[in-house]
Amino acid sequence: MADLYVKAFDMINPFVVASSPATQGARNVLKSAAMRPGAIVLRNFGHGSGGGSYIGPDSSAMYGGRMSIHSHAVGRQIKDSITTLEQYCEEVQKIKREMDSDIRLWVSVGHYNDITAGGNWEKEWTRQARELKLAGADAIELHFNTPGVAVAKDRTFDYHQLLRHSIELMKKAVPDMPIMAKLAIESVDVLTSMRIAQAAGATAAGPTARWKAFYFDLDWRTTQARPGAGYGGTQATPLVCYSIAEARTNGVTIPLYGGGGVFSYDQAARIIMAGSQAVQLGALACAGGTGACKKVIADLNRFMDENDYKDMDSLCGDALKLFQMDKDFTAMRQNRLADAYQNAQVSDKCIGCGRCVDVCWHEGIEITGKTAKKTDQCIGCGYCFQVCPTGALHVEKERILASAFEDAGIERGNQQ
Repeated sequence: MADLYVKAFDMINPFVVASSPATQGARNVLKSAAMRPGAIVLRNFGHGSGGGSYIGPDSSAMYGGRMSIHSHAVGRQIKDSITTLEQYCEEVQKIKREMDSDIRLWVSVGHYNDITAGGNWEKEWTRQARELKLAGADAIELHFNTPGVAVAKDRTFDYHQLLRHSIELMKKAVPDMPIMAKLAIESVDVLTSMRIAQAAGATAAGPTARWKAFYFDLDWRTTQARPGAGYGGTQATPLVCYSIAEARTNGVTIPLYGGGGVFSYDQAARIIMAGSQAVQLGALACAGGTGACKKVIADLNRFMDENDYKDMDSLCGDALKLFQMDKDFTAMRQNRLADAYQNAQVSDKCIGCGRCVDVCWHEGIEITGKTAKKTDQCIGCGYCFQVCPTGALHVEKERILASAFEDAGIERGNQQ
């Protein structure tokens, strides 16, 4: 089996159960520990409990690894039973006593509401960090991806300035403690955020997709999701992957633990292949449960075995070979596919539906009788191939695109 151990975080696998209802208090952390992740982030106390989630279009899409959205819903919410730092530290001690010792326990410190509420939040965050270290936490996470935290920069504070100051504050309070910076990609330059996290001395950074949003059904009266609530899902994964790949291409070298839309192993694999050493499980953990998360971990292991990725080093950053293509190689690969599009003719599967003609902007295809036929005006743009319902217009695009890398001797993993 592939080795899932992550050296950068000293974790048994690359999965971090993110701060969420699934990690609220010792009971939920210990329940989540059954999935055997690499790390679990104990949620800040004072959030309240319950509330539920909205999964769209339905839970079967989430469990099946298909396109899904996630937002907070309006189920019953009650007050958090943990109300003091002393109680919170007792929860940490209980977790450390009862949880498998090879699972790391990260603990959230701070919330931007502490700042907007006023008072000496710096003193309180420092006190929390010191007490949580004594209680046995393995790392401190600064939680700066809460929906709205980046937007609030225009109302109360500058996000990047706050990020640097808070990391430096934690480094001073607990100098030998790992400091994980969980970062927003909402309304903020996340590349700058990661650069600042690295410069300020953070151990790792976690760019995480979570937006303020207004999702509603067309009959808006039936809508569950709360306006402005945290919004994410599988549609966020490409954005997270881009932010990670951009960081890796522009000098960010600290370990990363990206998150957003990980409802199946393939989303997790994409985030790792973009250059993140670890992956956050948030919405899936709280809305899908431990069984769904265990499946993602097992499925990633299976995928790595089937595709000859021996360990996490061979998987992490592998897709940067695609992201970092130079201009000439990109054009060659694009034109190789274009040549195939241009040369391919319409097969006898054509039913004369006319969709190809409707999307052709160069008069490169026409309906003759009841079937489509290419003309000399075809430039090989490929629009018609995307809409053909029967496969009458078909090329083996995956083989064609991969062949460019094969010809250049560029292979997957560590095979060079």
